Amino acid sequence: MEARNREARNRRRYALRRTATETAAATEDLQLILGRETDLGRSVKFDAGIFRLYPLDPPAFRRHGTIIRVYNMDTLDAAAELRRQAMRDSRWRRNRRPAVLNFANARQPGGGWWNGAVAQEEAMCYRSTLAYSLHPRHYPLRSLEGIYSSRVAVLRDSMSSGHAWITNVRSLSPATVRQRLPWYSALTVAAIHKPLTRYERISWWRRQTRVFARNADRQLTKDKMRLALHMAAVYGHDMLVLGAFGCGVYENPPWDVAQCWLEVLREYGPRWRCVWFAVYDPQGQGNFRIFKDVLDGRTV
Repeated sequence: MEARNREARNRRRYALRRTATETAAATEDLQLILGRETDLGRSVKFDAGIFRLYPLDPPAFRRHGTIIRVYNMDTLDAAAELRRQAMRDSRWRRNRRPAVLNFANARQPGGGWWNGAVAQEEAMCYRSTLAYSLHPRHYPLRSLEGIYSSRVAVLRDSMSSGHAWITNVRSLSPATVRQRLPWYSALTVAAIHKPLTRYERISWWRRQTRVFARNADRQLTKDKMRLALHMAAVYGHDMLVLGAFGCGVYENPPWDVAQCWLEVLREYGPRWRCVWFAVYDPQGQGNFRIFKDVLDGRTV
């Protein structure tokens, strides 16, 4: 049994390495088609100075507030759906690319996507041009640094769909490519790696759950969230796709992370038309249920 499982993992890793190579080549082809007018490699690195250098305008949606929604979806599937809604609605005159949080590896651009890893950042790189904008000069990312990638194109369907190509970009004109492909902007921020946690009983939730053991880690996590939201606001995004930040292999406590998101989003107020949390959980029993309980339907 163990030998068969190991063989299956090796086959998957080999297939994902091939997917990475194909996606990188397709990204180069797409950049040639688009020319200088659309630079897929354009990205800017920010640190804590963003809060002082880029003060924000008042929130745009104070009349109605912003309702948070939590979906059991892949990150880029959620981004593509938001993009479709924006393109159909003439009232959305601002930046029609969703700003999507990338749970970054602080040391390696794209994490382990060249080696067949399967965390959230790698999944985004397999499917889109994201890795092209994550330049080695930006790394390592310090504790309060992030990268804003302006124009990222989704080229492939999800891994569960076999990473099928959305379209053959080589046969299309630049204008058709810009119209047909889903586009997003990326907010690349690294969560804390395996912070200390403890168990605490949450009275309103009527259960015991993990929380940050150190308040400093909780505050740093909120600062990282603020950095991501501030980057999105500076560039005029009013659609966000967020998620269970650091709650996978980095082992951050899901309930406390969701609570941190709620607190920080309330600080920023009704600044966005849509705030979606994409928490992919096929069984519906893990992080999705926690995030849905804490966040879904809340108004900020």
